[in-house]
This record gives sequence, structure tokens and C-alpha cells, in this order.
Amino acid sequence: MRGAGLTAFLLLAAPAAMAQTPCVNGMAGTYPCQNVDLMARMSVTQLGGQVNVADIWGWTDPQTGKEYALVAMRNGTAFVDLSDPVAPVLTGVLPSHVAGNNTLWRDVDVIGNYAFIVSETAGHGMQVFDLTRLRNVASPPQTFTESAHYAGFSNCHTLFADPHGYVYAVGTNTASGGLHVVNVQNPLAPVLAGTYSQDSYIHENMVIDYHGPDVAHQGRQISFNFHSGNPDKITIVDVTDKTDMTRLSTTTYTGASITHQGWVTADHKYLLMDDEGDELAFGHTTRTRIFNIQDLDAPTFVGFYAGPNASTDHNLYVHRDLVWEANYSSGLRILDAANVSAGQLTQAAYFDEYTANNAANYDGAWGNYPFFASGLVVLSDYDLGLFVLRPRLSLRLKALLEGPYDPAAGLMRDDLRAQGLLPLTEPYTALGYAFTGSAAGASTTSGVLAVTGANAIVDWVVVELRDATDPHVVKESRAALIQRDGDIVGTDGVSPVPFTLPVDDRYIAVRHRNHLAVMTAQPLRVSVAERSYDLSNGSLALYGTAPVKDINGRQALWMGNAVMDDRLKYTGANNDRDPMLVRVGGSVPTATAAGYFIEDANLDGVVKYTGAANDRDPILVNIGGSVPTAIRVQQLP
Repeated sequence: MRGAGLTAFLLLAAPAAMAQTPCVNGMAGTYPCQNVDLMARMSVTQLGGQVNVADIWGWTDPQTGKEYALVAMRNGTAFVDLSDPVAPVLTGVLPSHVAGNNTLWRDVDVIGNYAFIVSETAGHGMQVFDLTRLRNVASPPQTFTESAHYAGFSNCHTLFADPHGYVYAVGTNTASGGLHVVNVQNPLAPVLAGTYSQDSYIHENMVIDYHGPDVAHQGRQISFNFHSGNPDKITIVDVTDKTDMTRLSTTTYTGASITHQGWVTADHKYLLMDDEGDELAFGHTTRTRIFNIQDLDAPTFVGFYAGPNASTDHNLYVHRDLVWEANYSSGLRILDAANVSAGQLTQAAYFDEYTANNAANYDGAWGNYPFFASGLVVLSDYDLGLFVLRPRLSLRLKALLEGPYDPAAGLMRDDLRAQGLLPLTEPYTALGYAFTGSAAGASTTSGVLAVTGANAIVDWVVVELRDATDPHVVKESRAALIQRDGDIVGTDGVSPVPFTLPVDDRYIAVRHRNHLAVMTAQPLRVSVAERSYDLSNGSLALYGTAPVKDINGRQALWMGNAVMDDRLKYTGANNDRDPMLVRVGGSVPTATAAGYFIEDANLDGVVKYTGAANDRDPILVNIGGSVPTAIRVQQLP
């Protein structure tokens, strides 16, 4: 739903298009942001639309892997190919079933390879479109025709499509505006499956195959219905039998104005709901309400999240323990739901495409789709069209390097920094390491290297995210900086290490140029919401046998890998000792070499082959201390 107020001036002021713009220092070009990059924007006109866009959904072609944005507009539905997210292509448009001036509401959802489209416009019914037709468009954009049509209702506010082959249309001119369920198991011949009118008008709904803790309802199909009316309320209905749908509970709440839409958490324990009118009616900031639904017959209110702005909330989805909210004038807001059981959500990231204000009104972000496997998120803005976004993952790690570690101080030494030896550009590319992703050549600044104390930089490291099912596969790697206290930070010396992968569980590995690498024993969640993991204090299981060295209860990466391979060797081919002798001249063992060298195992800025604090002896110690031919193998798969 949206109000009548339009901001036509934005259409005139907005640029025609915008390509990739990273979020830097809180801005992506002219757009306020946090941890979300702008990949591209397409205006309403570029989408082939008129006046406005409405809701949005997505489809991934199972044959080609291409991702498409399905953008609902006043005059039809646009299909946008996201294969190159910085240069999206309008593949085509399906015009509205009713020609002429349609209403501003249009909704689209997908089952398999078919899109189902409804509108508030009288006589529109439901369009069915075979999405595989997008594969064979030789000269985009193409004007499509609908693949099938359902005329069992005239108009419809929104719909929900479940994977079993049923579309739940709500806010229609039938069933008192309640559930109008269409069987689309044969998508080209949709038929009425049943209706539910007991609770009258439903504004939005969502249906799940329930697997939550309420044993009495496990395995049933449950619809969560959001009623804007008198009174505003939430009903929970068992819709397993489409001919005999049964209400389980009705929930009201304090401060209701327009009960709008909601989504359940993956464990089916909590329902998050947005009320579209309360910000305007009561003057508080954006409010996301949380309900405990562990007893479907008696939900309870847990609490609410109060956002930082006055903006009106619209459509939200829960995915990967994050809440993805389209909040009109304040754009896309991404909330961390890690503490949802306590009634707490925390803002993790945002992208504000509507820059006029953050007031409670009906201009700006209408909907978003966060379910693409690539991690892309598409956002629809009523006036401004389609925004293609890429949220960044934020990872904080702690690790220790044995070479510079001082057990008495509990910190690593920063001799390389203090002596001005640390390079401004990561050294790993020159050493032959092949980054996965775009991190090669990352650089920092002299200001970052000027910091002293516990946060002083010790050296460069590499952080790898590895596939959760096959830890041999590096999905993305990043150059980062390690501080004296073990914190691994981004190249600005402060931020968490960023990644561009989608939110998921990953094995996490840390590499250093002359220490053996280490990796977590299990995949861990890496999210847009910042996650912190300590690889130095024993709190996390690490992969392999003796992957780190215990130093007075702290765990440090083994030092001495002067050839940057996967093992420590004191003698024999490709050993780590001989390069140290070569570095100091090759013939006088007592000679030294000052500089930023891989043979400097203890990172004190000087390569020493013999004498106090030399770099050679730790190799013998770390392979066992008595058998020179022994080998210590790095514990990575």
C-alpha cells in the first residue's frame, strides 16, 4: 500500500542511469550507505514503465544460472537480466492485462519457471508468464504476451506463491478480500482451489511448510495473514486443505494502524511484522514488531526494533538470519536477527536511494528481493526505478603470529612498522599468491602505518573464505592487516575485513608469508552483520592436528616458512633454512640483512642466520627440536 503523495520533482532531478559505485565513507556517490555498494540503477523510463514501479521479485534460470529482476510497474512487468550487475539489460516487458491507466499497485511472485502477476486494476485477474521465454530474446527489449490468464477474480492487492503449486491471492474482490487460492500445478491452466473469507480483508500473507516447535502443527501448511482494517490484526490459518482452511489464532497489538506484511524466521519460532501506518499515526521511528509463534494457537508479543529514522516501513523478508527491509524514504535497511529471541534487532547495513528525507511518508523503497544466490539484492523505488545492490560481508578475526609474539606483553612486536619497512601495497601477489576475487594489489596508507600501541600494524596477512562443502575451494581471498593485539582489520586499519560473497557459512583461513596458515575446523557464518572470531584463544576448533603453537595458553601460527609453501623443513630440498643463509650473503653465517624479507621469520626487520634471536633455530624447534629431517606440515586441506 502507499499514500497519494508523489514527488514528481524527483523524476526530473534523478539521473538517467548510474553504474557501479562503491560505498566509501558512508556514501555511494550521492546515496548514503553502510556496507552496501551500488552496482547499477535503471529509471522507470529505462524499465519501459510509466509513472511508478511497485513491488519486485526475482527469478534464477535453472538452466543458464542467469538472475533476473521482475519489476512490477503501473503499466506492466519488466524483466531485467542481471548477468552483468553493473550493466543490467531490460530483456522485455509484459504489458498489463488491462490497457490504459492502471492503478499504482502491481505484485509479482514466482513458482518454478512461471511468474504470477496481479494488479488492483479492475478486470486484470492474474497473468501467468513462462519465464523460460526470457532465454531466447534475440533483440531486447521484447514486448511479451501473457502465457495464460486467470479470471477468477477481477482485482487483487498482493499474492503469495508457494512451491507446492498454489497461489494465494489476497485483497481481491472475492471471499470478502480474504484468501483466494489458485491451483497452478498446471501453470497454463490455473483453477480455483478454495477460498477463506472468515476474517475478511487480508492485505498481505505468507505461507510456510511448518517445521517449528509446535508439535501439533508440524508438517502443516500455515498462512500468516496481515489484516489492515478494523481492527488491524494478524491471523494464523491452517491452509493444508484448501477446501477447509481453519484459523488457529488471531493476534492484535498496541499501536496498530495499518497491519501490513511480515515474514517468519528460518526456525519458524518468530514472526517479524511491519505496520505501515504507525510511524505517521503515532510519530515514532520505524518500528519492526517481533512475535513469538512457538505456539501457533497463542502467539505472544516479544518486543520491537526502533529504527534510527522516522521512515515508514513497507516490505521485509528474513533470510540468512538477516532482516531485509524496504523502508520507503530511508531505503533498504538490513538488520541482524541474531538476538531476535530477546526481541532485539540491530542495524547492520543500509542503502538509502531516496535522498530527499527520511520522513514518514510513502515515497522511496517499495520492495526488495534478497534471495539471489549471487548475493545481489534488487530494490524497487516508487519514483526512481530499479537499484541493483551488493551488500558487503564484514568479518573480524583475531590471530597471533609466533615470530613477533611477546608472551610477557601479550602482544606482537611491530618492528617492521617502527622501522618503516612495511610496504603500502600487499606483498602476496609479488610472492606468487593468486587472490580469488579482486583483492590483488590492495594498499593501505602511511597514516594507517603511523598508528602506535596495541593497534599498531604488525604485517600484512591474507584471509580466505572457503567453500562449506569443499574446504579445498577458496571462494574469495582478501589482503588484510594484523595488529599487535592480533586483530585482523581492513586496509584502513580499523574496519572489519570486507568480502563480496553472499551471506553463508564458510571455512575461514588465515595466511602469513612466513608462518604456516591456519583454518577453522567448521564452517562459520560470514554475514553482512559483523561477525567476530578469535583463532588465538582456543575458543574455536581449528582444522587438522596441532595446527598452531601453544604459547602459555595462546595459540600462534607456526613461524619459519621462509619459502612460503605448505611445510616447515630444516634440511633437504626446498628447506626453509638455506634461503636465510642466501639472504645474508651465502658464505658468512654471522652476516645479517636488514629489510622486509620473507626470510625474516621473527619479523624484527633483520635476517639472522646465527646468533641471538636468529631466524634459523625456530625452524628446528618447530619441527621437533632434535631430528633435523623432520617436517611440520601446514594444516590446510
